[in-house]
Amino acid sequence: MWFVLLAACSSTPSTSVPSGCNVEGGVVHLQTSDGLTLEGDYQPNATCGAPAVLLLHMVPPSNDRTNWPPAFRQQLVDAGFTVLNLDRRGAGGSEGDPVQAYDGPDGWRDAAAAAERLHQDGWGDLVVLGASNGTTTLLDYAAHASDEGLPPVTKAGFLTGGTYTENQRPMSELPSMPAIFTYSTAERAWSEAQRPLDPGSWSFREYANGDHGTRMFDAAPEVADDLVGFLTGP
Repeated sequence: MWFVLLAACSSTPSTSVPSGCNVEGGVVHLQTSDGLTLEGDYQPNATCGAPAVLLLHMVPPSNDRTNWPPAFRQQLVDAGFTVLNLDRRGAGGSEGDPVQAYDGPDGWRDAAAAAERLHQDGWGDLVVLGASNGTTTLLDYAAHASDEGLPPVTKAGFLTGGTYTENQRPMSELPSMPAIFTYSTAERAWSEAQRPLDPGSWSFREYANGDHGTRMFDAAPEVADDLVGFLTGP
């Protein structure tokens, strides 16, 4: 495996990763395969070939990439990852119909544009973290990547997934990979229902004092350390 949405420092075959890495951070613009321009914040790691994390926020347009706390994004960089924090279609600085980000056949293209950019820039394994119905785009992209030879997801994080996660595809179509399910006791039902599908590499973290999606970081501050610990683990 050679890419993101986090096995720390996984090996990267020289045949599949470009020789140069983009080391300039800041606001970036990406083109989707269906012609939309998306905006995101790019925080590269200093080490060429470092693994990358793609962050997918809660439901657009009422949410955007500012959902993800700056302190958590910096914690990921400090742990050895490059971070791309994306506005999904119809949110923040990105074009498009926000409903199509999570309902219909094209939302996965947002993650694909980010994954291909990270790969072209020379970063390593791809990890994707989705919050609320950002998990919809995560699941859709992971399955498409497996089917179509796109940069594969090597670790996944589902922050308070729900029935919306499976709008287009069932969880049974998630390729086998380590995944973490992060949820409050109040919203445990969907995440707990996924246990029979566990290939043996999934982690389930329930927080009695939790909240929904990226609001988990304020409600249960230990979530940040737990996520980074999972992503940097085996």
